[in-house]
Order: sequence, then structure tokens, then C-alpha cells
Amino acid sequence: MKIGLDVGSTTIKSVVLDDNQKIVFKSYERHYSQITEKMTELLTKIRDEVIGGKDAQLTISGSAGMGISDTCSLPFVQEVYATRIAT
Repeated sequence: MKIGLDVGSTTIKSVVLDDNQKIVFKSYERHYSQITEKMTELLTKIRDEVIGGKDAQLTISGSAGMGISDTCSLPFVQEVYATRIAT
């Protein structure tokens, strides 16, 4: 499974793809500058309600995503490039 998070200046967008590249979850939420809390809440929901015990690859994009990816040693993809490779 694959998880994509776009952490921007005002919102967090997420998508989860199953092993057949089908969207099984997506969300768009304002974070009201509570980025860490909202991201933790969202990833917990994805883990508990969508992923379960399965392995998943997580990639981050967005204006606030670069700092998060550096801090957490997660892959970062620039959002314009991410949109291009997704189509």
C-alpha cells in the first residue's frame, strides 16, 4: 500500500492506494497551524481504519512537508512533480 501526504500551509491532503493502485482512502482537512497534531491524527486514522497490519510506503509533499520529511527521514516529492508522475 502507498500513502501520500501533501502538507501545505493551511491543509493536509492524503491518499491511500492499495496494491492494485486503487484509491481506498482520501482526505482534505485544514490543520489550523496544528500540523504535527493533525498529521498524527490523520496517520493514526489511516493505520487503524485502512492499513491495519499491512506494510505501507509513505511519501510527503507540500510546503510544510519538506521539514517533516527531513525530521522524520521520509521521502519527499515536490508537489508539481508528484502530480505529473501520478497521471
